[in-house]
Amino acid sequence: MTSLRAVVLALALAVGAHAGAPSATVNLKHGSIGSGISADSLKGDVTIESAVSDDLTVGLEYEHGGSNAIKSLFAKISQKFGDGDVEADLNLSMDSNDISGEIEYKNGDSTITAQVNSAADNIVESVEFTRTSTSGGLTSSFTPKYTVADKSVNLEASADLDKDTNLLVKLSEGGSVADVEVNHQLDSQTSVKVEAQLQDSGAQVEVTREIDSDNSIRPRFDIKSKHLTCAWVRKLSGARTATLTVDPDNSVEFELEADNDNDWSATVSAPMGDMGNPDVSVGRKFEF
Repeated sequence: MTSLRAVVLALALAVGAHAGAPSATVNLKHGSIGSGISADSLKGDVTIESAVSDDLTVGLEYEHGGSNAIKSLFAKISQKFGDGDVEADLNLSMDSNDISGEIEYKNGDSTITAQVNSAADNIVESVEFTRTSTSGGLTSSFTPKYTVADKSVNLEASADLDKDTNLLVKLSEGGSVADVEVNHQLDSQTSVKVEAQLQDSGAQVEVTREIDSDNSIRPRFDIKSKHLTCAWVRKLSGARTATLTVDPDNSVEFELEADNDNDWSATVSAPMGDMGNPDVSVGRKFEF
């Protein structure tokens, strides 16, 4: 793997020499801000990337407070291969010098994805195959996944039962996972999601109801624990949304999101018993 490691390092260093204008995605987080702001409590990461060509993007990840300031170098590669397309997203860890990532081959309605890790006993950790088909306006997909380490097989299947209802089933070898999810659009303003974990008799029901064109509520109830949470979502200008989620037994969270990374995002979360001491995180992507 030495030669591959050298290739990834060289590609990342090409950002300054050959790549176009870079972008930087900045994320900052400060825990328990009510106790005071300090540099030791500030966590942050910066991802800098730039397109060398239409088929190659390289960059690095910086982590404030980590054991190594530069956390990793990465390369994203896209190439035609036969009748399909290959995409590789590889990361070189600066702490361990290990290379990990994902390699995907897509041809029509079929996709093969391999997770790779040079530090694992098997460089290829898992392989999954996805086949998607559409008939009569309804879509279905079938995804078996093989994990090399324990030789296990997981299966995920999704199908539109009609134009308003989708069924998702997740199964694992040995029955450790047996999950079912049903999404149903009751009317133009109301949708229902039902999730069930058959292996431990767990189930959750979530309802999304539009109050008007800008506001909706989303209560979620866990049947097994009898736990209720509720979210209020408001659409803002510039395709942004603000979400307030209340978990009466645990916390309150406010999240500001945009439809693209070039706008500010923010999350403020506080425990119910200490509302004046929230965790705060902000992030944005900058184009240069």
